[in-house]
Amino acid sequence: MKLKHVLIVLMSVVILVGLSGCGGNASSTNSGARTASSAAPANGGEDLAKFKGETINVLSWEGYQEDEWVKPFEQKYGVTVKVTYAGSVDEMFAKAASGSVKYDLIFMDGGSVNRYYKMNLIQPIDLAKLTNTNQLIANMKSLNDKHVVKDGKTYAVPFAWGSLPMMVNTDKIKEPIDSWNALWDPKYSGKIVTLDDAANQTAMTAMLLGFEDPYNLTDEQMEQVKSKLLEQKPLVRTYYAGFEDGKNLMASDEGWIGFSMGPTMITDLQKEGKNVVEVIPKEGALVWIDNAVIGKDAKDPELVHVYIDYLISSEVQAQLIKKTSYGGVNADSANKLTDEEKKVSHMDDPNYFNNLVYVAFPESFEKRVKLWNEVKAAQ
Repeated sequence: MKLKHVLIVLMSVVILVGLSGCGGNASSTNSGARTASSAAPANGGEDLAKFKGETINVLSWEGYQEDEWVKPFEQKYGVTVKVTYAGSVDEMFAKAASGSVKYDLIFMDGGSVNRYYKMNLIQPIDLAKLTNTNQLIANMKSLNDKHVVKDGKTYAVPFAWGSLPMMVNTDKIKEPIDSWNALWDPKYSGKIVTLDDAANQTAMTAMLLGFEDPYNLTDEQMEQVKSKLLEQKPLVRTYYAGFEDGKNLMASDEGWIGFSMGPTMITDLQKEGKNVVEVIPKEGALVWIDNAVIGKDAKDPELVHVYIDYLISSEVQAQLIKKTSYGGVNADSANKLTDEEKKVSHMDDPNYFNNLVYVAFPESFEKRVKLWNEVKAAQ
């Protein structure tokens, strides 16, 4: 999920998803079908003709169904991948729940899987039919499984991910920063930029306050989060809502320190010559993991399994990382990246997940939105 979608996930539903968004590097194509060649190349005895003429209806975030990897699959199997893109988590859920289109494959943040599961909109994935799951990053998969395995059955397979770290301009701030508490430091008053996002702000502040589960807060804890955010408000230059808005605030030096929309925002600033670094605070940072999920009424689940397995292969994952700078889920894909590509996408650090907190299904979307609106409205 693109990072901007993650924010919408956390404001209204959670990620979804997010991501994540979840970056500003993904394709801007809105919708459409890609028609495959009628010829299916031979492939060592695999029955490539069995799916010929079929269509996979996909509901996706932009950037996940790109020609670089979709076209070869279509041509190999003689199928069509028909894609509908969603602009928000709520839009995606509405499309899936309406039933007007029977989506075979849906992409969503892991925190949203529970919502679809409860509405009986998805079906389990048969991991025995996937050959590439043994290449998934182990600690990432373990973290993800806690949210997508229901009654012993797996309902989602990870596809891409991204974190929501702090960003710091080291030309302006010389001292080392290691805590979210820096966003409450009066010495940076007027130079703090942070997200206009109910759930992200609630979760991050809950982490700073030391609450064990930032997605399962009591009413008393919610009040403490609100008080902490009200304490911060006079110091904040602005709450930004878009990827480019946040990046421009840091690029113009209006902001020196902030709550970022992901590593891609930081690497974009670095490419522009800004000495802005990523910081994962000691309290941790949020991470969204987008998953592939099979729709309940998928026409040919076998074909969908084949497509999912292809999408999590090291070859496709390397293409995804190169095009979007999102984190990939296949550990072997790192072998197909340059050192710089591995660094930007954190594919060079298997321990990166150890201090990240999963963007999960919150206790109440409504309470979080109400809390955040009250903070913003306060004088």
